[in-house]
Amino acid sequence: MNNVALMPCKKADLPFFFDEPLPERKEPKPYRVYHDGGHYIAIPFKRKNCSYVSVEKEPRKDIDMLFDSLYYAGQREGLKNDDLKDFIYDGIIKLFPNYPNIDEWLEKKMAREKNNYFHRLKRFKRKANLNRWTYFVTVTYNGDKHDEASFRKKLRKCLSNLHTRRGWRYMGVFEYSPEEHRLHFHALVYVPHGQMLGKITEKTDYDTRNERMRITHENSFFVEAFGRNDFEEILCSAVQNNSLIGYLTKYLGKTGERIVYSRGIASEIFIRLCDDDIAAKFINFVDMYVLFDDIVDWERDVMRFTPRQMSLWDYVCNPAFAA
Repeated sequence: MNNVALMPCKKADLPFFFDEPLPERKEPKPYRVYHDGGHYIAIPFKRKNCSYVSVEKEPRKDIDMLFDSLYYAGQREGLKNDDLKDFIYDGIIKLFPNYPNIDEWLEKKMAREKNNYFHRLKRFKRKANLNRWTYFVTVTYNGDKHDEASFRKKLRKCLSNLHTRRGWRYMGVFEYSPEEHRLHFHALVYVPHGQMLGKITEKTDYDTRNERMRITHENSFFVEAFGRNDFEEILCSAVQNNSLIGYLTKYLGKTGERIVYSRGIASEIFIRLCDDDIAAKFINFVDMYVLFDDIVDWERDVMRFTPRQMSLWDYVCNPAFAA
């Protein structure tokens, strides 16, 4: 067999290999992601290079506690803006007639309460939209079993135990019915498959508010422990539940009630994203990005996310530890 001489290859002989540079591989970047009720929104994660200085809070005074009492009392009466301010002023001036700069002090307190309300509202909506829910629950206590104080205490303890032992997640608020002024509880609840406690049966009763018959779904365990209840099944995702979220948020500014959360409900998550994951960009004081709907997986990215992971991101994304 004749030996075949191998001719040396030149760059021009292999244009496919030599002429086009290899595409640059872009590493995924860290983002903070939340849900606005319609889409997943991503904000680039940036490490804050600042030192935190602890500031000792001033002790609450009697006038501060009086303001809180009058503020929530006025809200329950449906007072708003100037009417609410006048109501609080009249109540404070009776006990503190010589308090210095009362008008300026009251303006600051009212502005602070308004700012706190909008922050609570934003946090509530982000938690509700980001997470998945299976039931919209209403619980009203039976007067033969509880009074208002025991109903609050026992229901919160019961829900906390269900979260720990059966994996329930919940977020809701106590409120008074407009007709009877009777305390009850509304909540979005997630019950894992096979972890329902009690038996749910369909029941027909009369709705005094709307003056018509209605169908409710009563849980036998909650009937025995508390009283009348309704476990309305949510068949769609949290993205489509804006009506239920709006129904709950309207009580936040009316009664001043604190929101009842189970542990582990995130308002945002931290994940790494590629450029291909981003559908559009917009600016709202900072650069923000709309993600494709299938980028975030609820069970993988949200269900298993814990608030502790948020503090770890500052460590992971710190350039000093990148090497």
